[in-house]
Amino acid sequence: MAEMNLTTADGNAVLTMHNGGLFNRDTLEQFNQCLDQVEVDDSLRALLITGEGKIFAQGLDLETLKTLDVADFYQFVENTMVMAARLLTFPVPVMSVVNGHAFGLGAMIALASDFRVMRADRGFLCLPEIDLKMPFTLAMNALVTNTLSGEIRRDMMIAGRRLGGEDAARYGVVDACCSEQELMQTARQILAPALDKDRDAFSKIKRGLNLPILQVIEASDGVRG
Repeated sequence: MAEMNLTTADGNAVLTMHNGGLFNRDTLEQFNQCLDQVEVDDSLRALLITGEGKIFAQGLDLETLKTLDVADFYQFVENTMVMAARLLTFPVPVMSVVNGHAFGLGAMIALASDFRVMRADRGFLCLPEIDLKMPFTLAMNALVTNTLSGEIRRDMMIAGRRLGGEDAARYGVVDACCSEQELMQTARQILAPALDKDRDAFSKIKRGLNLPILQVIEASDGVRG
């Protein structure tokens, strides 16, 4: 089974990130291929992104990526932000169903989604870059600073603060938190008002909404901020 798997039912596409949701060159390509499938299928009304077990996505596969030189590593990071830009302009509503831990790129995938629902009793949403001694690239910084605000933005970026589901909902980082059993039902309820919109108009409006992020991603050359 592929590490990124797409299933469809009732007009919804569900992209499941397996094996800890670790991103390397292969899994990023698989993720993008899943997005391709949704884009070309006009019968699909929404994309739900989730993980398995207690993990949504752990982010970069540092064990694999450590073999790259610095330039190639940061080019890969920039490629992940190009993927995030796809989500920010995706022609159908994107919902991150955060079933467990969402670290680094996992958290950024959630932030690049239109809607987010998170499990209340397990899992943290975290940006661990400060503890990895990894400065945010310009593109990463644009995504995070334009989707988070106030003390949460500060604490997550410079202190690596971890947010559980209840805190994430209270601070508006996610739209709702609930039990594991209620995740998909809650996600579909939140998505309902945004379904069945014209794809072209939906994508263009999202581009305008997310323009400050997209301009940085599109201009970025992969260097550190």
